[in-house]
Amino acid sequence: MRKRFFWFLLGAAAAVFGINYMKKKDDGKTEMFSSENIADTLTDMAASLKDYVVGLWQGVTTGESLDDEELSKIFDNSQN
Repeated sequence: MRKRFFWFLLGAAAAVFGINYMKKKDDGKTEMFSSENIADTLTDMAASLKDYVVGLWQGVTTGESLDDEELSKIFDNSQN
């Protein structure tokens, strides 16, 4: 009976200390994982991806991409 009571008290003390530790450790990081902030982050990522793809597509359609001949000229000149 004493062993069970000892382990019960030890568990209760660990729970109290653990809760106090977690309260002290919490410094507002829970707002970082709110659904509103996650949605804003995903929206920003989608907008930056869209801008990247649009820029890439504009480069391809306006002829800014290099073909094989231009690449061989560049690399041939760098080797000399």
